Amino acid sequence: MKNKLLRALIILAIFLNTNLAYAVPPPCSEEELLKTSDYAIEGFVTKVECERAQDSKECTPFPESKEFKPELVSNCIAGVEVTESLKGNHSAGDKVQIPFLKVVQVCQNGEQMIPGSAKKHFNLNSKIRYYNSASCEYWNLEEIEKPTLKPELEKPN
Repeated sequence: MKNKLLRALIILAIFLNTNLAYAVPPPCSEEELLKTSDYAIEGFVTKVECERAQDSKECTPFPESKEFKPELVSNCIAGVEVTESLKGNHSAGDKVQIPFLKVVQVCQNGEQMIPGSAKKHFNLNSKIRYYNSASCEYWNLEEIEKPTLKPELEKPN
């Protein structure tokens, strides 16, 4: 009887441990994003400025790796012109600066630490929805519209 109980407890502990160990936290719903944010906006990305790339220290080489390349990231700021405020004090036409971490070089021949820092990528001229939620930082950016390509002017012959 004790053996059955002990086995059941071990299986339960393994099950609970594997289900609690997410590589990345589970996605947040729109309701959670709004609840945990001071502000939420929609708008167009007007500029992106980044600092020099640096090693994130979130990638370790495989023991047999001879061509290891670490993950390089850059601290960046995206300028967004607000078209709609979903929450907070921003109005249409306001310009908001959003700090983010961008991957410049992915980890190669190595293993990424789990979960690592939340990284983003803002495309110039794309329409985005952004929530400044720290607890949902992996899910707080959505690209609503891809940037539109401007047609090239015809070159004279």
